[in-house]
Amino acid sequence: MINGMPTLWEQSMRELNSKARDLEAELSFSSGVIATEDRHFTRGFDETQNCPTHGNYTSVGLTCQFSDRVVERRSRCPDCITDEINQVNGHINDMRIKQLTAEAHISPRFEHCDFDNYQPVNDKAISNLEVCKSYVSHWPQVKESGTGLLLCGSCGTGKNHLAVAMTKYIITEHQDSVLLTSVMRITRAIKRTWQKDAENTEDDIYHLYSSLDLLIIDEVGVQFGSEAEKLILFEIINTRYENFKPTILISNLTISELAVIVGDRIVDRMTEGGGATLVFDWDSFRKDVAV
Repeated sequence: MINGMPTLWEQSMRELNSKARDLEAELSFSSGVIATEDRHFTRGFDETQNCPTHGNYTSVGLTCQFSDRVVERRSRCPDCITDEINQVNGHINDMRIKQLTAEAHISPRFEHCDFDNYQPVNDKAISNLEVCKSYVSHWPQVKESGTGLLLCGSCGTGKNHLAVAMTKYIITEHQDSVLLTSVMRITRAIKRTWQKDAENTEDDIYHLYSSLDLLIIDEVGVQFGSEAEKLILFEIINTRYENFKPTILISNLTISELAVIVGDRIVDRMTEGGGATLVFDWDSFRKDVAV
């Protein structure tokens, strides 16, 4: 909504959902189910009709007497209606995917990244790729259990590439909400609520980060100086942990360095419940390969 008015996307989604509901009702009518709004009609006679695309079908008839005239309704080919429903649902899914992808905040540098163009340079990279693929291929179970991941290690080793690949898969296959952000952006968003003219409250921002189906936080451990920043990060991760919401952390530090900087409580939350730590400890290949 913008100033109380629906956006073009929202209006289009409403129209498509309304059309889908109308088609579902029409499909029910074709099987003999009389809708509440047609309660004044009586079941007439069924007849065999021919659809140029799907062949013969049974057309259901309804009639209603209005003063001196009779109104008749007759059902269309159910296979044609089903095709139209699938087409509308396809449009709805496409629009959801585009919107969720935009809201995921994938940076332009990594827009091209997916599993197919990730180039593992050693056995560890191959193993990490397979773990990430397994993570999203079992997404319904991961989502239910709230299992997280820690991606730790050197710069330019493909951590962000795999994070974006997982994001795209979850959005495309499951239409779930994912956000890629950083500790710095989260901290800034929270601190902005402390201003007198802030549009959002602190609770609003915490709710946003806590309600996403998957939250991916990058640059964990970078410029992480104050206790306030640690508390902000812990509050978000702990709330998600308590509500079985998966979180992925990305850091250029080793796991031991990360534990020292962000605290054992955060690392513990990430590794409980079957969470895995993926180590990327080889030299950067960013100079030679787009990651």
